[in-house]
Amino acid sequence: MPLLLDPSTALAAALAAIAAAVYLYYYSPQANQPDVHPLQLARQSSVAPVRESQSETPVLRSKTTPDSTPLLASPPAIATLCDALLSTCSLHRPDALQYIVDEKVCRISDDVVASRAAGLASGLLLRLEASKPSAAIFLPGLPEFLVAYRACISAGIAAIPIFAAASPSAAHAILRHSKTRILITTPALAMSLADLVASTSVAHLVITGELDGSSPADSLRKAVAVVSFAELEASDPSKSNTVDVAPSDPAYVLYSTDEESQALRGVVITHANVLAAVAGLMANLPANQVLTNKDVFMSTAPMSNAANLTFINAALVYGCSICILETTDAESFATHAYSFCPTFTYLEPLITRDLVQLFYSHVVKYPKLEYNIFMAGYRRVVDSLMRGITPKWSFWDFAYFRHYRNVIGGKLRLMYIDGPSTPSKSIEWLRTMHGAHVIPLFGSDQTTAVVTAGAFYDYASAIDTHNVGAPLACNEIKLVDSDAALGLTANDKPYARGAIAVRGPNVATTLWNADHPAEDKLNNGWLELPFFGELLPNGTIDVIGSRQTVMRSALVPSGHLFVERLERALSSSRAVTDLCVVVSDPSSKKLAIVAHPRPMELFAAAKRMKKEYKMKIIDQFPWCADYIRDKLVDTARSTGYAWLADIPLENINVKLVPEPFSVKNNLAMVDGSNNREFARNLASASLSK
Repeated sequence: MPLLLDPSTALAAALAAIAAAVYLYYYSPQANQPDVHPLQLARQSSVAPVRESQSETPVLRSKTTPDSTPLLASPPAIATLCDALLSTCSLHRPDALQYIVDEKVCRISDDVVASRAAGLASGLLLRLEASKPSAAIFLPGLPEFLVAYRACISAGIAAIPIFAAASPSAAHAILRHSKTRILITTPALAMSLADLVASTSVAHLVITGELDGSSPADSLRKAVAVVSFAELEASDPSKSNTVDVAPSDPAYVLYSTDEESQALRGVVITHANVLAAVAGLMANLPANQVLTNKDVFMSTAPMSNAANLTFINAALVYGCSICILETTDAESFATHAYSFCPTFTYLEPLITRDLVQLFYSHVVKYPKLEYNIFMAGYRRVVDSLMRGITPKWSFWDFAYFRHYRNVIGGKLRLMYIDGPSTPSKSIEWLRTMHGAHVIPLFGSDQTTAVVTAGAFYDYASAIDTHNVGAPLACNEIKLVDSDAALGLTANDKPYARGAIAVRGPNVATTLWNADHPAEDKLNNGWLELPFFGELLPNGTIDVIGSRQTVMRSALVPSGHLFVERLERALSSSRAVTDLCVVVSDPSSKKLAIVAHPRPMELFAAAKRMKKEYKMKIIDQFPWCADYIRDKLVDTARSTGYAWLADIPLENINVKLVPEPFSVKNNLAMVDGSNNREFARNLASASLSK
């Protein structure tokens, strides 16, 4: 005889099941109190009581260092990066430095890294004759970069990092301008400079390997003294003089092209600049989130990248382990992040876009019912974040989001990104999928790459209103009236707009081998950056463009097109991964967009419309360009760019490319920004139609 449940027991079980379902579906992710009181985020910067003139806004400061208090200058008890390296020597961790060789994780202990750096520092000092000691580090993402960087720091040598992706002519120009005597590089990169080194000041070539017997190698041996990296590492530190390093001494030199003169310039970042930037970043975190020697930093951007170098410095100051994974490929990022288990990272624009695309492409492959269930959970999490709540355990977290967190190690809690170039939808996606605090940053080479950062508990920042946060505790910021033609003023309504001016101990004041130091451009300590900003009501700043990319255009009612802001808005479309807007000249009534479409978006459209296409030859299928154009126009209409939606469709030409933007295909620069000149050349045919 079958066992029958008592009716009251069955009813209680049913009610319990319903209550559990309601809890899992609704209350668990949403019905908690906000992580911090909303009033704490209502105003994210301290404002000066008065402003100096009507042509500028009041001065903004971090609430950590309000008006009339000193700006934060360095972490406690540390005056130089040398002090930081000495304070972490006693950690003796077996995995202080991690990297990948042949798809396997290799680990180096604190003791070995310190020993290698000390030997290299000694070897470098014995070969220096210059009054301004420096060494160029022309290396890809290898452990030798970090060893060389640490050696330069401890020996008082100014490190001059050069992007490994830089062309031989660009690297040669930096070597000539810097007048450095030492070049540290790989055999392959050295060979690319074989015909150029003789015309520089380089006297010593330090190779991470061995030169072969080829003709270019012979040329190098004749031009400079060649020594292996391993040989210098074996140097006896006791045979070199002890070097005293002061806070005002150069730590490294960041080379770039001056926005105004287009001339090459090297910005000298001192130890004091570095420590101020690190202190400012850490002051932006709650006390229980500040870095410790238990944290693991994953370096995915080129180690020469200014922002990435700042986070390497933060890892060195706080004794964090460092994982080296230089990549712009999200598959590689996810594969190796699982092994590294990082707790914080900095993602440059290229890898950020690719990571969003990678996980989105997995989600859209779900069966329709499962996709709808996932999106219901996604919307619930977004709703919680927008109300200041970190979603706790829920059905969706258990079924979906926990899996995506685990793919990148499961421990990532801080994800720093380039704020101005990352679309709001991408920030929303990263916060929701990975459960990490995604913090947008803004800065320039001359500000040690950081001046603002999103607030830790402001999960809605850069989603509801795109912004890059408030000033760090080491900075103060104001907006000043820009060129009259642009019409950006401190009295604009509804929000003040203008050129971004900054000052603070992280602002560099010296240029390397320059006739006129950077401080000549400072006005009472204020540096006007080549960027325009908008001051939002909560005391945060939205970067609306740069001097280099703003252009006059007959297409825009105001007469000026802020290209980067438009690209950021259009990039929120799920139809594209990367895009670059091109306008031929100020009087043109046509617009071109170079874009890489999302493969799954086209796949679904082709299936629905019963059409064919091949991604490798995507430009041979006109319907694809028309489809992407229509999607971008819809996005423009929904994001406040009605003027673009009103342009006749025949005047909007879309050029599709089969691969994501990268340095390899010339669609991106080494800093992750769009290669606008190359995109213009690609789009020239469509603009001339």
